[in-house]
Amino acid sequence: MYNLPEYEPNEEVWNNIASKLSEGALQNALEKLPSYEPTDAVWNQIDDKLSPKTIKFSAWKWVSVAASIAIIMGVFYWLSTDKQQIRYSEERIDKDLLLNPVDDSQQQYEMIVAYCKQQTYVCQNPEFVSLKTELEELNSASKQLKEAVGRYNTEPELMAQLTSIEQQKSEIIRKMAAQI
Repeated sequence: MYNLPEYEPNEEVWNNIASKLSEGALQNALEKLPSYEPTDAVWNQIDDKLSPKTIKFSAWKWVSVAASIAIIMGVFYWLSTDKQQIRYSEERIDKDLLLNPVDDSQQQYEMIVAYCKQQTYVCQNPEFVSLKTELEELNSASKQLKEAVGRYNTEPELMAQLTSIEQQKSEIIRKMAAQI
């Protein structure tokens, strides 16, 4: 339809249409048409539809609007408050879990070394020398592990390893004492 050509009629065509509309036959037909007057109720309905609408809010709508505003303000307040809190706790140290500052196995080892100075024969035995070397290695490992564990013994795995080393040291000292 957009591709169809457009034509503009002459002024004469428009004048001819206007003269035909003003002829008596058309006027007579228009006068014979019945006329109706609508009731006031119809005019009121038309007036209501044409007048700008006012928004009527019920009580529930006002409550929901107020609740929405309160929620938005609450969220804004919650997000804007400084949430830094200081918390602390106290922990009590179990005295049994603290490392003994005096190593009993070291004292026992020193006693065996002092005895070896007097009785050199037993201390030169290859099995005794092997036990002494193993004990020195365990002492070194125990010292390193105690440094890794620290003062408060917070690592259960390290404490289990330390206990195992101490048991091995006690067993070796027992074997060395049995040879003397």
